Amino acid sequence: MDELLNTAPCGFLSFTDDGLIALVNDTLLGLLGHGRDELVGSHVESLLPVASRIFYQTHLFPILKLHGRAEEVYFTLRAKGGAEVPVLANAARRERGGALVNDCVLMHMRQRDQYEDEILRARREAEEATRAKDEFLAIVSHELRTPLTAVLGWSRMLRVGNLDERGAARALEAIERNAESQNQLIGDLLDFSRIISGKIRLDVGRLEPASVIHAAIEVLTPAADAKGIRLQSVLDPKAGPVSGDPERLQQVMWNLLSNAVKFTPRGGRVQVRLERVDSSVEITVSDTGSGISAEFLPYVFERFRQSDTTTTRRHGGLGLGMAITRHIVELHGGTIRAESPGEGLGATFVVRLPVMIIHTAEPPAGATSGPLTPPGGEGARPPALMARLDGLRVLVVDDERDARELLTAVLTQSGAQVTTASGVAEALGELRAAKPDLLVSDIEMAHEDGYSLIRKVRAAEAEGGPRIPAIALTAHARPSDRLRALSEGFQLHMPKPVEPAELVLAIANLCHSRRQ
Repeated sequence: MDELLNTAPCGFLSFTDDGLIALVNDTLLGLLGHGRDELVGSHVESLLPVASRIFYQTHLFPILKLHGRAEEVYFTLRAKGGAEVPVLANAARRERGGALVNDCVLMHMRQRDQYEDEILRARREAEEATRAKDEFLAIVSHELRTPLTAVLGWSRMLRVGNLDERGAARALEAIERNAESQNQLIGDLLDFSRIISGKIRLDVGRLEPASVIHAAIEVLTPAADAKGIRLQSVLDPKAGPVSGDPERLQQVMWNLLSNAVKFTPRGGRVQVRLERVDSSVEITVSDTGSGISAEFLPYVFERFRQSDTTTTRRHGGLGLGMAITRHIVELHGGTIRAESPGEGLGATFVVRLPVMIIHTAEPPAGATSGPLTPPGGEGARPPALMARLDGLRVLVVDDERDARELLTAVLTQSGAQVTTASGVAEALGELRAAKPDLLVSDIEMAHEDGYSLIRKVRAAEAEGGPRIPAIALTAHARPSDRLRALSEGFQLHMPKPVEPAELVLAIANLCHSRRQ
């Protein structure tokens, strides 16, 4: 108990009714500069200046005797050198060791001011975080609803049938473009969720950063040309390899360059530089765009932050790109900083990554084998040729009618014979009746989920039935969802939305492997 009392942040003093000090803690001794032997046994009034002594005699001690306590009482103590120390006291009268004592907890007023400042600062930070989250949720709602409006509007016009051939083609382009935009927004939200839960993983290998930069420039050149923006690069091919995840570093370059193009007005310039600086590779993306205000610059990489959250903002997006970018760079052992002379004067982002010390014989990873695909968006990917599924019988299980109809149309066009089921019980019946060559099942369904279905299918096969290949086609797209799907008995996990050509190819490959 004595050790706890002596390490308390506040001073403690106990005195008897005749005013003799019985107990004092180390905190108060340090505050006043006295030794314990100097205070214990002395009169409490020896610590009080004249005004405080009068207050003690006329108010503090009488209140203690009358009410048994005194709360939030302000007076001063006299330190050993004569300096006056303002304190705030809370006192209580109690029995200890068969005698009545008066225990006082004394807080130095400087400490109280510090505590109050800390509490106020913490409150302001909490209010600011709440406000930023509310603004972020409003932006999320807006950004998800905007492409959804175009998708629903054009879809309904197509269904009514009042569009001519040119109008129908325009409607399909708008639907595809806005669906890809929404998919990219969802991808950013998923990445952000993985960041705050610490579940982002890197597939690290030897990587030439120039290849990633070239690929990003290749993809963004059409957008820059459309705005009349000069997209320049000054790349040192001998800057040195780094150890990195090519897909994630492509995401970093995509975020930096696409932001530069987005915020640079027509006729402006965006420049990328790659150079070796000491033992690091430095990538600099600079533009002549709208710039960053001095007030917002410290918050560029913070989540829930946007420089413009008004309803009149000129640029869309969730504002998560820079927070995700910083986290990916830091996972690679690097740093990123933002610079800007002010609004309207452009901005510069500098990424520094450590050079890979040990050069291995493996070929560098990166985007050299093909063009970069924007994170979350499939718009840059050329349409793939559809494989053929002639003669294959496929069972599609999904509790959403639209999903069943879409998959039926896709697979039927590729030559498959498709049967559908809306739930587990119906699917088990179709498996016995139709004896399909392959199963495609959703995971989250009413009553019973896809995991329950595949467990029942595998249990029946263990009793002598043929083993059917199965694909989990689901909106649950985390790495842990993939691992669970495979461990439950699916051969393949494919996240929604899926490219039709990729699904058809996966089915063809699985059925071919089964026949082999």
